[in-house]
Amino acid sequence: MAGFSFVATTALVAVLSAFAFVTLLKMLDGSISMSGMLATGKDQPNDPERILMLIGTIAGAFSYFSYGLKSIATGGTLPPVPQEAVMALGGSNFLYIFGKIFRPRK
Repeated sequence: MAGFSFVATTALVAVLSAFAFVTLLKMLDGSISMSGMLATGKDQPNDPERILMLIGTIAGAFSYFSYGLKSIATGGTLPPVPQEAVMALGGSNFLYIFGKIFRPRK
């Protein structure tokens, strides 16, 4: 059974890595439009709350993914999401919403 778990984990990592690679390639060649992702308008500077939320989301997802791989390799089940990660993502979302509400409209 341990061999099956290793093969399944390796296959999952390979598929997720392939999805990430194809998505990155599509973003770089322009097939996936990235305009307006970090700024409110075309000729406006990037919003700091959007950058913070993007970084927090990517860091949280990568952290949980690596934590889950370690847990699957030893126990075979996905771990619960750490409370610190929930608080960090909640804080990031709060700052994003706060910025959306109180940023002056242009």
